Amino acid sequence: MALIKNGTLGPKQQKDNLLALERLAKGLGIKVSTGKLLYAGLRLKGGQCILRKEPWLVLDRSQPYEEQLALYLEALEAKNIEISELPLNIQEILSPSSRIEPYP
Repeated sequence: MALIKNGTLGPKQQKDNLLALERLAKGLGIKVSTGKLLYAGLRLKGGQCILRKEPWLVLDRSQPYEEQLALYLEALEAKNIEISELPLNIQEILSPSSRIEPYP
């Protein structure tokens, strides 16, 4: 399981990390959709799905950074991406581990 190291990142660093992960995911053929996930007044969680035989990652931009990060990492692990293949700025905030645990 990849754990986020103790320490706080500023909003710009968080945004940059998520954008880097989004570019990586898209480069691997994962469609990424972001927005506000509300339906009938309920807040929905993001996650992965297959739509028309294509992998998708759906994220709520109002989710905490750690939740979005975990969803990206879970989607990338499904593509057999190792932590060592992630951008360096992402590697630096993860503990050394070979397993990424899905977000509940």
